[in-house]
Amino acid sequence: MTAADAPFANASPRQFLRNAAASYANLVLGVILSLVLTRVLLRDLGASTYGLWIVLLSIVGYLGVLDVGVSTAAVQRVARMTAIGDNQGLADVIRTASVFFSVSGGIAVAITMVLAPFLDRILHLGPTSAEVAGVTLVLLGVMLAVRFVTGVPNAVLFGVGRSDRSSVITLGSTLVTQGAQVVVVVLGGGLVWLGVVTVVGTFVTFVMTSFVVRRITGHTVRSGRFERSIMVDLLRFGGRNTIITISGMVSFSLDALIIGIILPVAQVAPYDIALSTANLTRNLTTYGGDLLLPTYTHFESMQDPERQARLFSRTVMATLAISLPVLVALAAFGDPILTLWLGNVPAKTYSIMIALGFVTALELPGHQCFIFLTGIGRNQLMMRMAVLGATVNLAGSIAFTFLLGPIGPAVGSLPAVLVIDFTILPIIVCRYLGVPFGRYVKDALLPVLPAVAMAGAVALAILWLLPAHSGLSTFRGGVRALVSAAAVVLAAWAVMVGMTLKLEPDVRAAVRTKLRRATR
Repeated sequence: MTAADAPFANASPRQFLRNAAASYANLVLGVILSLVLTRVLLRDLGASTYGLWIVLLSIVGYLGVLDVGVSTAAVQRVARMTAIGDNQGLADVIRTASVFFSVSGGIAVAITMVLAPFLDRILHLGPTSAEVAGVTLVLLGVMLAVRFVTGVPNAVLFGVGRSDRSSVITLGSTLVTQGAQVVVVVLGGGLVWLGVVTVVGTFVTFVMTSFVVRRITGHTVRSGRFERSIMVDLLRFGGRNTIITISGMVSFSLDALIIGIILPVAQVAPYDIALSTANLTRNLTTYGGDLLLPTYTHFESMQDPERQARLFSRTVMATLAISLPVLVALAAFGDPILTLWLGNVPAKTYSIMIALGFVTALELPGHQCFIFLTGIGRNQLMMRMAVLGATVNLAGSIAFTFLLGPIGPAVGSLPAVLVIDFTILPIIVCRYLGVPFGRYVKDALLPVLPAVAMAGAVALAILWLLPAHSGLSTFRGGVRALVSAAAVVLAAWAVMVGMTLKLEPDVRAAVRTKLRRATR
């Protein structure tokens, strides 16, 4: 094991920046590859077969609940074992989690085998299509089983602070697998060969991540012992995370269903489109902060609440400083951007997009509280708040959908998000860390104001200099709006980066080191 590979749970700025860069690269390139694959599959398979492929993937996706949060629990425990230097404990966690996911994978395959003969009735398929769909479903079940087991080395790499290795492997595997899928579809291989390629790609990912884990930690899935006490802890901790995840699904994933039940089904379209923009913004803002879960565990083991408090406040600041300028840009230029993207934009899409963007921004401090409380092993408190928030959110979404139409779920989410995610959860974290809430406001919220002010000033300046898009074609107007929005966001982010470098000397030193190395 080289010094560069030494586990340290993202506890150094250099390590965190490396992992964050790899994670965002994986996100961006993964989205691009997915867009290309979707276009090819839709063109060469046809709408019906492509739709069947999506449905089969969705069925297998629901079986992901068999994870029951154990993968996240494994990350937390691996980080703790790494921090205290318990090498045997680390080996036992790997072994115990591997046994659990082997069983979960076997159950997933068994369920797909039971479902396969009934797909013709469930999906109203002809005999030939039903046979192909059944074989494909079982193959995807095998893929999920391998992915479950692959989750163990991925959790280890995340827990020891080397998620950059996992990101690189995932990106390379995705590139090769999706390239093979394109070739298979173009050659007329159909759904079964798509399934075969997917299984092979997932297995290759498992082999590569397992090799890297062995190189970094010296352990394989057979190195340790299966410990019942570890299994109980993983299931207890993971079960609470599962309840939190389900609460999140109730809060947000049921919104489209609520609209479809209460209103004409056509009203779902503007909400779904607006939700896609909110999810993109959320992913951009949370990918980096999520990497801090093992870091909080590390500093908890080292009994260093001061570092935890600084990380927490700075992460909340960064996520808000990223998301709020995006919201300002969409508020100023979102309408022509939607027209450029969709052509015929469903009514009310713009207003729903802004409302959901506001909800997403207010929810970000609560998300960082979840990362912190999970990292320190206190997710039982987060579970109670998540259930309460989901109940209030669901009731508000239903009531406001009746009153306001498709924007109702976004408006109905505001009270729970504002009270619980933006206020109560940060107060709880501050009390745990022994930090006055006023200091949190000063360190996490007030520094966001310059970035938001910059975004607003640039947006107003552009609107004043280029007041309207009348006279421009839809394409030219959309492109100009997109460029204007990018200018607003980049100007605000430049302010954020400058403030971060000013506030964090460790980060400034790490960036300078990277720049010196890049210029050599």
